Formats: sequence, structure tokens, C-alpha cells
Amino acid sequence: MSAAARDAGADLLDLPGVRLELAAVSDRGTVRKENQDRWALRPLAGGCALILADGMGGHADGAIAAHLAVEAAAGHLASAADPGAALDGAVAAAAEAVAAHRRAHSGAMSGTTLVLAVVDVDRVRLANIGDSRAYRIRDGVAEQLTEDHSWIAEQVRDGRVDPERALHHPGRNMLTRALTGEPVDADLFSADLVTGDVVMLCSDGVWDAVDDARLAAEMSSGATLVAATAGLCDRALAAGSTDNVTVVACRVAHLDD
Repeated sequence: MSAAARDAGADLLDLPGVRLELAAVSDRGTVRKENQDRWALRPLAGGCALILADGMGGHADGAIAAHLAVEAAAGHLASAADPGAALDGAVAAAAEAVAAHRRAHSGAMSGTTLVLAVVDVDRVRLANIGDSRAYRIRDGVAEQLTEDHSWIAEQVRDGRVDPERALHHPGRNMLTRALTGEPVDADLFSADLVTGDVVMLCSDGVWDAVDDARLAAEMSSGATLVAATAGLCDRALAAGSTDNVTVVACRVAHLDD
């Protein structure tokens, strides 16, 4: 994969008794001409923010919507006195940024997913719209912390479609909620964290190609988090993903680990 097709970032944040290891990798993939995934890693007072948006529809405006959503959400969280309590506001800021662009361009706009995670020493708080996902990887097991806003996911949750059949259902990528400039509510989630846990966000280009067991194995490989995120993107592409692939992650460790 050429350097132009992939971008990445990493950071280390030392808090009292705890180190947060941050990494992100995003790849255009082997099929799409443009990467419409956008991401951010942001240090915050007492922790960090992970943000991921996946532009919708394969149109150029999807990339714009994703970029606007990530920047607006990141700015809101960075200025909040309590970022974990500001997730609704961050989503509202992202939605308004997309709506403002739509108004300025006579309604010409696609849309984007958005998943946010605010991580502190022992907890992660999340907001989600769309089908980009957040996971907690603990002891080699991946637990999905968010719920997909897609037609097929709703059918599975209602017991109308078998989960195995859903994996290959033609409607599995039909979103029921996204940031498009119209009013929308995010789902909010929270989970505890212990030393060794990894909080990971990924776009559907990753989780649609790599099952949860393999995903957990890649992220629990013992490699640096930079290597693990890159390895998971590589795994998704090797498994035949035809979409952009993005992984954004934070690992919790004691300073003496």
C-alpha cells in the first residue's frame, strides 16, 4: 500500500499512575479512489478523546461531512470543562457543522457516521451515530460497546433476522441514522476500564471483513498499539474489504508496565 493511501498517528499520555497509549491508522484500501474516513486523537484534561467518522455514499461530500464532524466534535470536547459529560454537545456541534455546510451549498451534502470516545483513568464514555463501532478489548476478547444504526442490525435486535444470515444480507449497509444536516440523536454508552484494556473505534470496512475473535487477536498481539492498529487494517484488506479501513485506539497501562 502506498504511503499516500495511508495515514497514521500516535501519542503517549502520562496521567497520575496511568499511561494512555494512543494510535490510529486509516487506509484508502484497494478499491476506493478516495479515503472518506476521518479520525482524531485529542489529549484532554484527565484523559483523551478518540473520534471517527465515515463519510457516506461514495461521494466527495461524504469526505467533507466526515471532516467537518470530526473537527467540530474535537473542538467542543477540547473546550469542555468535563468532556465526558459533553458528548451530546459534541454531537450537536458536529451536526450543526454538517448542517451549516449543507445550507451554504444549497442542500448539496451526503452525510457521515460519527463515534466518539472519551477515555479517562478507569472509564470510557461514548456517543454513536451510524455503524462505525467502538469496542473494548479485554483479556483477548472484543466486546462491542456501541449498537449499529443500520436496517439489518435493527432486524437482528428485534429477532427478525438470524445473526449468521445478517453477515451476508444485501441490506446490511443501509443506515437508519447518520449525520446529514437533519436533527438526529446519538446513543450514549459507558464502560469501565482496567489496566491492559484497549478502547478501539473502527469503520465498517474493518468489522465487516474481520470477525470479533480475529479483531481481538490482532489488538491483543502484544505488539505496540501502532503495530496492532496497522496490523488490523492489513488484516481487513487481506480479508477482502472493499471499503476504506480505519482503526483508532487507546490502551490503558500503568506507568511501570
